[in-house]
Amino acid sequence: MVVPLYLDHASLSVPDLRQASEQLGSRLGLRSTPTSTDPGRHGRVYLDRAYLEVSAREPTDRWTFSLFFLRFGDPAYLIDQLESGGFSYRFGEYLGVDGRWDDVELDTGDVPFPILVRRTHPRKIARNWPPALETPHRCGAITLEEVHVAVPDLEAAVDAYGRLLGGQVSVGIDDIGARQATFAPASGRIVLSKGPRPGIAAIVLGVPSMAETAEVVGIRPAARVSWSDPAALHGLRIGFTEL
Repeated sequence: MVVPLYLDHASLSVPDLRQASEQLGSRLGLRSTPTSTDPGRHGRVYLDRAYLEVSAREPTDRWTFSLFFLRFGDPAYLIDQLESGGFSYRFGEYLGVDGRWDDVELDTGDVPFPILVRRTHPRKIARNWPPALETPHRCGAITLEEVHVAVPDLEAAVDAYGRLLGGQVSVGIDDIGARQATFAPASGRIVLSKGPRPGIAAIVLGVPSMAETAEVVGIRPAARVSWSDPAALHGLRIGFTEL
């Protein structure tokens, strides 16, 4: 049995949280909610059972997607799956700004990999974390639909992700003609492609109407993913796709 893993969140590191929140709102129509325990340095763009973490807690001079996370349920089943897949891992506890999480980091060599997480405290909040989306974003974003990951060796990355996610992979060509491999965990998709800078290359948000989103964000609808202008987002690649 393959343990269900859900695309939980991606982390965006920024120099200034207030400026980042304003620009995410004005340029992308995304509403950032400050975290009450550290409102000057930490916030979240809530989606439906997923989110973007926006953090200025670590010094940085640029905007960058630093990490992404998959959510698991039963720790015992997860450990069995990791050991049967031949993974070396560290199972620990992460103390965040407003709670605690089980935190599992995998040793996958040069392959950029997600951190596996499960919120545990406060228990009342952890029970249904991340929360369902209550108030729509102006751009219409509902889901964290895709995380695009640049890897140094596509074949090695496909092997590692396949051992974690069950091996079901779709291989194709991206919009610039390069090979890519797509995995579909229990929610969202992880898209791998070879790149010179390993790590998160882009994220894609799911929307109900690409036409309405295009009016808010000022982008031209494309066949599958419509990309916002990286120059307006400090070099970040953020796209939208119609669900």
